[in-house]
Parts: sequence; C-alpha cells; structure tokens
Amino acid sequence: MNEELVTVSWPASLVSVPSNLRINDIRVTVACGEFKAMRYIPSDWSIEMERPMSSRTKLHLSAGHSASDLPNLKALDGAIVVAGAGSRCFDISAMVYTETSVHRLTRTDFSLVKMR
Repeated sequence: MNEELVTVSWPASLVSVPSNLRINDIRVTVACGEFKAMRYIPSDWSIEMERPMSSRTKLHLSAGHSASDLPNLKALDGAIVVAGAGSRCFDISAMVYTETSVHRLTRTDFSLVKMR
C-alpha cells in the first residue's frame, strides 16, 4: 500500500513568535488517519500513543518536569508524521497545555506538508 505521508506544522503563534509560554503537555487526535512517526522527541519528554479499533488515534506528549517545558513548538514543527490526510473524513486536532492556559487547535490551525 502506497500511502501519502505528511508532517504536521503548528500555527505560527505557537512556533515562531517569541513568547513566555511554558508548554508541558500536548494531546493530538487524528480521525480517519494514523500517526506513522515522530521525527524528534525533546529531552525529558515522553510520548504515548493510543490506537483503539475506532478511527480516532491519540498521541500524548508530556514534559518530565517543569525544567523540560518548551517555550514554543518550534522543535516539534514538522516532527509528527501522519497518514490518511487524503481521506474524506480525515481530521486532526490538538490541545496544547501551558502553565497558564490551554490552546485548542483544529484542522484549520495546522499545516500538513507532504513528505519528500
């Protein structure tokens, strides 16, 4: 099966804009697709993937402690690889947890870039 793989790019507000964010937890959900790879995992972060029989796959990334919180998502931009983006029912969403708030992202917040 020759499936198209794409990388997930985060919105500019969480990547390139210098900020005082301290990101410590990220939860990404994909419907009608699946996670294929992680190209980078920050030091002292852990990842867990839940692949139930349903069409919703979940990826959970979390910092080991506050010293490993991320100031932005630049290091993870393009790090998540997914398949299924061409599916009619494909959808991706995420919740990015910081010390002060939760950023809820939907498919329109992401950019999906075809891998070469």
